[in-house]
Amino acid sequence: VQHYILVVQAQDAGHPSLSSTLTVYCNVLDLNDNSPIFDPMSYTKEIFENASMSSPVLTVSATDLDSGNNGKIVYAITSGDDKEDFKILPTGEILVNRNLDREEQALYNLVVTATDQAVDPEERLSSTVQVTITLRDVNDMSPAFITPNETTVAENIPINTVVMAIKAIDKDEGRNGYIEYSLASDPHTNGVFSLGPVDGLLRVSGMIDREIRNNYTLLVTARDRGEPPRASQMKLFVKILDENDNSPIFDPKQYSASKPENASIGTSVLQVSATDIDEGLNGRVRYSIISGDTNRDFTIAEDTGVIRVAKNLNFERKSRYLLTVRAEDCAGDINDGVIRSDVAEVSISISDINDNPPTFLDSPYLAYVMENTIPPNGGYVITVKAYDADTLPFNSLVKYFIKEGDTDIFRINASTGEISLLRALDRELQAEYSLSLVAMDTGKGLAEQVKNAQPNSIRIAYSRIEASEKLKIEKNIPEKIKEFKEFLV
Repeated sequence: VQHYILVVQAQDAGHPSLSSTLTVYCNVLDLNDNSPIFDPMSYTKEIFENASMSSPVLTVSATDLDSGNNGKIVYAITSGDDKEDFKILPTGEILVNRNLDREEQALYNLVVTATDQAVDPEERLSSTVQVTITLRDVNDMSPAFITPNETTVAENIPINTVVMAIKAIDKDEGRNGYIEYSLASDPHTNGVFSLGPVDGLLRVSGMIDREIRNNYTLLVTARDRGEPPRASQMKLFVKILDENDNSPIFDPKQYSASKPENASIGTSVLQVSATDIDEGLNGRVRYSIISGDTNRDFTIAEDTGVIRVAKNLNFERKSRYLLTVRAEDCAGDINDGVIRSDVAEVSISISDINDNPPTFLDSPYLAYVMENTIPPNGGYVITVKAYDADTLPFNSLVKYFIKEGDTDIFRINASTGEISLLRALDRELQAEYSLSLVAMDTGKGLAEQVKNAQPNSIRIAYSRIEASEKLKIEKNIPEKIKEFKEFLV
């Protein structure tokens, strides 16, 4: 009751009694003894996350039984909205204050306070109400890939093997966040890989050969089911890992070379080459000689395949080598992998040089002739023979000469070494004759050989012929070489 009207009567005690009345008006002054009251006691509202700024959400309402300023209500959002995404008007209407994002915050629990406006702030009364605002999803987010954009797969891997699981996320909800996967059509990759539309599993669907193609670039699409749908694409790089499925191959399979027997140690003979189209250690080739060189006269560089002379060669000992060279990959260095190899034949011919002087076989020689007669067959006395270990036609073709002796009585066939008597002998005049012979090959010019002759390169034999008794031939008188040079020159 805000006011009262009282009628006051005054009456005396006389006879007759007299009285009079007075009307009293009483106004009740308000005290701030009532708090604002919300009705209803809580509010709930759903709005779309793309609601525009200043669009209305809902209106809260509170009443205060007090009057005047004590009953005047002011509304405020006092908690649950730290970012001030909403604002409230004096009428209690709540409006959108900023752009909303359900993926950032989907639910707001606001506390709205209604406060009266008593003159003394310390006497003001208030009450609160819970306002729950739920943001409904709109398809404003595209799928985002969270898997790496690179992967590897071994060649020759079985069909239907899973390479990787491709994963994308969409922060939208419901159909807006449901993702389907697909591969873009590409004539270069069709049939090699397949992608599960629901699980995103990338599988091998065709044969993979690194030697044909060592990498693939796949265009993967992730698409949601929103209206309209949103999609994202990712380029996925697939590197093909090598397996040791190819052997080294020699081309050609046969090699040949020729070297003189005086080739220096370390001289390059030839280079073999094999290729392996695998990569890494599977394709790295190393070479070795596996047969045909028991004396190890040659070496081969393991990494380059260059064959070199390792020892002094000797044509007279061995004139031809038939080596078997192996090229093998280095797969054995990878976790004891299986080694693959190929072989090639290498023919090396050793050419002769004139490094062996002729050697008389049976020196000294002795021969006997009858005096006063010329032996039959043109005066044939004896044949001397020298052997040269070098090869025909020049290095071992021996010529014979009489260096000292009676050349008017004896002669020698330069080609055959046959010594003949030119006239009959008389023992009483001279009983013994000595001839000094030389055997020389034709590997160089005769004058050049004599000029450069060394004691071990020219054999000199001395012959002594005794009429009716003997013809004696000796050899190897080195100190006579200088005289012999002067004799021939």
